[in-house]
Amino acid sequence: MLIKLKGSSLKQKLITIVVMSAVGRVIVFFALPSIPSPLGPDEGTYAAVVQWTAESIPVEKFPDYGAGLYLSGRSFFLPANALYRIGFAPLDAVRLTASLYGLLSLILATVLTLTVLRINFGGKLSSKYNENLIALLFMVFAFLPSHFVWSNLGLREAPNEFWIQSGVMSLFIIHYLGGKYLVISAFTLFISIIFTFSARPQTGWLIGLTALIYLSTKFRRVETPFLIAIVLLGVILGTAGTAGTAGTAGTAGTEKVDGDISIVKLIDRVPIKHKENQDQAASAIETLDCPLEQTSVINRPPDRVSTYLCILWRAPYMSSTFLLRPFIATEVTSTASLIAALENIIWSIALFLIVYMIVKRRGIPHFDKL
Repeated sequence: MLIKLKGSSLKQKLITIVVMSAVGRVIVFFALPSIPSPLGPDEGTYAAVVQWTAESIPVEKFPDYGAGLYLSGRSFFLPANALYRIGFAPLDAVRLTASLYGLLSLILATVLTLTVLRINFGGKLSSKYNENLIALLFMVFAFLPSHFVWSNLGLREAPNEFWIQSGVMSLFIIHYLGGKYLVISAFTLFISIIFTFSARPQTGWLIGLTALIYLSTKFRRVETPFLIAIVLLGVILGTAGTAGTAGTAGTAGTEKVDGDISIVKLIDRVPIKHKENQDQAASAIETLDCPLEQTSVINRPPDRVSTYLCILWRAPYMSSTFLLRPFIATEVTSTASLIAALENIIWSIALFLIVYMIVKRRGIPHFDKL
């Protein structure tokens, strides 16, 4: 395909790749079975949430998860809910929503790439070799399993990716263009933070903290206090919008369901669910034990301080896990973890090159270009 596009401009090549992705998504949508895929078994749970809420059943009574799952994924569930109401099956609704988010992420990446080239190179690179290299890298990104495969399944990864990209692009435009684009970019950043919290609360914190760290290096700019206030407000509203979510289970508070306290039921099932995850779609990676972990919700109820301290305790281990694992061969237990391990080789090389360029250039002014 790239050979056929050699006579085209870089913009035409990128647009062609977006069209190829769109066509591929339509084919995959109709080719997928009408049951949850083994690569993303959570599809079934998310489809059930969509049907549950569309039929106006109180979300607090959703089995096992309560309101927490819905609150922590509204930027995904609300569009899927709208598709369900106009006639799509619940599973088709979540798959189509994820696929549209995935396509929007690719479109956003196209706009960002062309904007970077216009700002730094006047819109045209010095050689066809460089254009073809960018087109090739763009093709790799467009069809990476983590972007293409999982965004065709009814999972929250696609909206999570889109809103993070939207937030990062807003910071880029604020930095390089500012001026007349400042207000709309600040508003986009604000919305992106809130919606990221409503896709994956953990990454909502990540994008908020990243924006604050970046802005803290730009205090000499007049607009910085305004932007910091915008980011903090986005984090506060994003957190408030997902209040009631507890850990990865997403259960809400201690409301009673069918006479039982749902949080107690859920904690009793944690060891069993962990074993099930390792036997099915997960890898051999285990959760790091925390010295302050609450072992019994009845005899010693969990407190907020211990929960946050455990998050800090696990942060270095979980960050390295997020960036580098699963390792191929040693931590592969399923098709899903094999795909992830193979793709991790690409991301590990990219991470090494970023660190190498930072060390090579050293000077802080060069970070803007990096």
